[in-house]
Amino acid sequence: MRLNKRVRVLILPVLVFSYLVTFIGIYQVQKQSIIHFQSSEARLQLNQLVANLNRYLSFADTYFPSLIRSTEIHQFLKVEDKRFKALAIEGNLEEAIKELDEVNIGYLSLAILAPNNSVEFYYENSDDPFSEIDPRLPEMVKDMRKNYTASGRTLINNNGATRLVYVRFIDRYTLRKPLMKEWPQSVAILMAFDATGFDQLRETLKKENGRVAQLYPSGKEPAHLKKTAMVKVSQTIPKLGSIYLEIDNKLIQELLNELYLRISISFVLLTLCSYVVLNNLIKRYITGPIQGLEQEITEVLEGHKEQPRPSKKDDEVGSLSRVFSKLYGQLHGAYEVTKEMAEKDALTKLYNRRMFTRCLERVLNRAEHKQQKVGLLYVDLDNFKFVNDKYGHETGDILLKAFAERLQDTVRTTDIVLKFYNHDLARLAGDEFAVLLHDFNKEAVLYKVAERILSLFDNGFTCEVGHFPISASIGIAIYPDDGANPTELISNSDAAMYQAKHGGRNQYAFYSQELASQARRDKEIETELKKKNFSEFEVYYMPIVIAKTGKVAGVEALLRWHSKSLGFVSPAEFIPIAESRGYFEDIDLWVIQQVIRDSNTLLKIFNSNIKLSINISSAQLSSQIFSEKITNLFNQTNLKEIVFQLEITETFEIQDLTKVETNLHSLRKLGLSLAIDDFGSGYTSLVQLLNYPIDTIKIDKSLVDMMVDKRRCAMVVALIKYCKQQGFQVTAEGIEREEQASILIEAGCDFLQGFYYAKPEPLSAHIAKSQAGQS
Repeated sequence: MRLNKRVRVLILPVLVFSYLVTFIGIYQVQKQSIIHFQSSEARLQLNQLVANLNRYLSFADTYFPSLIRSTEIHQFLKVEDKRFKALAIEGNLEEAIKELDEVNIGYLSLAILAPNNSVEFYYENSDDPFSEIDPRLPEMVKDMRKNYTASGRTLINNNGATRLVYVRFIDRYTLRKPLMKEWPQSVAILMAFDATGFDQLRETLKKENGRVAQLYPSGKEPAHLKKTAMVKVSQTIPKLGSIYLEIDNKLIQELLNELYLRISISFVLLTLCSYVVLNNLIKRYITGPIQGLEQEITEVLEGHKEQPRPSKKDDEVGSLSRVFSKLYGQLHGAYEVTKEMAEKDALTKLYNRRMFTRCLERVLNRAEHKQQKVGLLYVDLDNFKFVNDKYGHETGDILLKAFAERLQDTVRTTDIVLKFYNHDLARLAGDEFAVLLHDFNKEAVLYKVAERILSLFDNGFTCEVGHFPISASIGIAIYPDDGANPTELISNSDAAMYQAKHGGRNQYAFYSQELASQARRDKEIETELKKKNFSEFEVYYMPIVIAKTGKVAGVEALLRWHSKSLGFVSPAEFIPIAESRGYFEDIDLWVIQQVIRDSNTLLKIFNSNIKLSINISSAQLSSQIFSEKITNLFNQTNLKEIVFQLEITETFEIQDLTKVETNLHSLRKLGLSLAIDDFGSGYTSLVQLLNYPIDTIKIDKSLVDMMVDKRRCAMVVALIKYCKQQGFQVTAEGIEREEQASILIEAGCDFLQGFYYAKPEPLSAHIAKSQAGQS
């Protein structure tokens, strides 16, 4: 949308919104003013009603006490023949009504009620000779007598008329308020009269001004008075009730509708006038000059001008013209920088995944046309997560940059087979790289490039921040044999890379269907391990026997995994993957916790002084945090009858020997026994054995299997004797035949372990065997 149209479109909503908010505010203020004015007027009319009612109350407050103290009432109560006295009282009442000039009383009655609440005397100024007392009045007297209320006044509704009722209890003889002992014999005198003038005034207000006035006794105000009317005023009449005056909502709404119409008309007129004025001003001083600048820029872009001419005007558009003229000279350099940022990885400056995929598509299209092959090397750094977790991401970034630089040097060397322009490099993910080779005639090129890359990791990888146990696994896929498009080629090279990892790392592997199947299996195992669903894991226990006696000296905890989705997963499958992906710490800690929970049961099965052996990975030995977590776990158990032994597996080459020794000594002080597991097949040297606080050496099964050869058997026996001379206890594992056991016992082994003696079984199986033996 052009700026001219956009300005017109934007101005109108802004004006509408601004004026709308303003006029809504004005409407609310005026609305409150109207309601306030009506409230004030209603208050004046309410005061008029109250003044009118007060005249009736003043009459009653004056006349009723004097009537009670009158001679007629006194004679009536004392004399037995009351006919003459009753006529005198009636005459007195009629004379009093005639004298009331200011008070318009349409109805007046007087009643005297005996102690039993019967009517001794009743009079009303009506034409009905058979008139009777209002049945509500004796009930009122009954309640007052019951509550010992000597006097009171209230009001009742009589067919819409306001009737005031005065009640007083007196002693029949003294005409005074009865004492408590005289209360049962007291009589009640009631006077009721209609406030006719008050009702007429109410009716006048309702007809002329839409005001509705209601008088309610104390505590009997209806709930609807609290929420119906917009304007409502009230006043309390002491010892009587409250009078409410409310204005009909229709009247208020008519006034508000008139106000709304006036404000709406003003809002529309002001909005339209402001829109026309602002639109013309913006067109003249803003959009017009911008259109001129746009036309000049278009001419430059189309080649009609070499560069825009800076404006000399001292305004924003002139400043914009000068800035654009300056900016135009820098566009080419900015374009180059932007292009690099879009195509290159910010850390390593290699192609990013998006650009590499585009490059791969282009190379494959050309290879298809020329009937050539393309090789893709998928490189993944082994144990990189271990470096990131232990040394921090900053160290990991430095390592990645160093590897990227050496990778470039490796593939761009002046090699007679490979030229610089015949390869492309990319960083595909955190520690994953790709090398794309094309225009080659022999597949030997791929071997040589892969071997040169692996040579970067001889004995680990060293960069400016240190030496790290990093290696590389390389998967190789070839177009068109291993993939007809970029997606397939990348996927299959990734599968080959996983097979290289599975084969022991720091090697390369070419794609094949068998490799793809194994890679998928490894990927599935890794996916399940990420879930950390320890409910699928179970600890098996394998007995370790004393060599000379054959009695059980302890058990080794071995982890087994029965996955719901994968079935049984061998430790040989999932442990290397867990270690390479950094999941081994959580698994080791879970196993330790499980063994501690099972230790009481194991103690009952195998009696006291048994040794429980638990495997932990050597990759964690340099972690102070892991050592502290182990310490916390074992500090929570007070078992002294069981010796816990940590068996250190040699799946990782240890780099920081100082930290390892420190942590091992800490664990040793905790009371744990330490053993080197799989000795003879890992990285531990004989020199390290002397420095480590080790109690036991476990001879690997591979060495035990060698004992069928006499020459190798002598070497194993010598190794056992050497360990014994250094003060270590020696355990041989993997014993499957009696011949092996005999040679190892003769060589001086302390403990033996293997299927020859017992297979690893879950705790439930050991419990069942123990119960069967006891029975």
